[in-house]
Amino acid sequence: MRKFLSGAGYDSTAAVLAYLAEGNQLLLADLVLIGEIEDPAAVWLTSWNSPLAWPIYGTFQPATIKRGQVTSQIGLQVDTLAFSWSPPLTAFGTTAATANPYQKAQSGIYDNELFRMWRAVMPTPGDCNTYGACEWFGGRVADVEIVRGQLNFTINSFLDVVNQKVPPNVIEVNNTLANYAGATPVVVDAEVQVPQFEVVTPGGPAVSSATSIWATCLSPTPGKAYGLNKFQNGYMVFNPGSSLAGYWSPIYSSGNQTILSVDYNHFLVFGSFPWPPTPGDTFYCSTKPPISLQDAEAGFGYYGFAFVPQPEGAA
Repeated sequence: MRKFLSGAGYDSTAAVLAYLAEGNQLLLADLVLIGEIEDPAAVWLTSWNSPLAWPIYGTFQPATIKRGQVTSQIGLQVDTLAFSWSPPLTAFGTTAATANPYQKAQSGIYDNELFRMWRAVMPTPGDCNTYGACEWFGGRVADVEIVRGQLNFTINSFLDVVNQKVPPNVIEVNNTLANYAGATPVVVDAEVQVPQFEVVTPGGPAVSSATSIWATCLSPTPGKAYGLNKFQNGYMVFNPGSSLAGYWSPIYSSGNQTILSVDYNHFLVFGSFPWPPTPGDTFYCSTKPPISLQDAEAGFGYYGFAFVPQPEGAA
């Protein structure tokens, strides 16, 4: 039998087993969390017709959800779960906080989000605290399909990590996946902090759009204008509190321009944001991490194994 935890965090497995052995009526509900528990934008759902409070995780809100079959077996076979959610169609928003679930799914905000599902046993309707719940399935969102009035999720089990036999982002000298190994400062400018920027509107034709961002540097050097393509092939991530909080995109090109005697940074991105940023939004930029031996010898770090040929070049 799976381990149950009460709302107080105690092991309630024996109590649940005794309750079921008495032939009591089964009152069951699925509890679903999409996202991190500390994320205010996380989604808390339940198949029950009223909110269920499981204090060790939070309060789950009633929703129209369906799931596929969950199997239990010994071994390392990677399972997938089909899960569907029919959120109400509300007005389309222009910020991450006001965007409805369909907008978020379309813009990829749920991609690779953590997905956890528990099964609750209730002695009385709505009591998810006494016996609590057990873990039912866990994984990451692999795909989201948008159909009329419904979001269809494909969830890969946490065991999907065993499918990766070779870590290509560290084994190939020229692998582009290393570009997203982590936030990297502008080392060629002898900086040790990742630059932070604020979206501005210089005026005239210089107005930020979903693919063209005008900004001023906040740190590590306030007002600094970075040279041509210092951030090319890096990426930008909007900070919490911004209208695009959590959204990111690889950077196609970057540069600087002086308008009315003020220096500004200008970014063009590969991926169009769902809406233009709002002046005052903040974001950070990472440069492309060094992945060559020359960079390693210069002390900039190295994200691969030296002298290992790429797979397509192997005899």
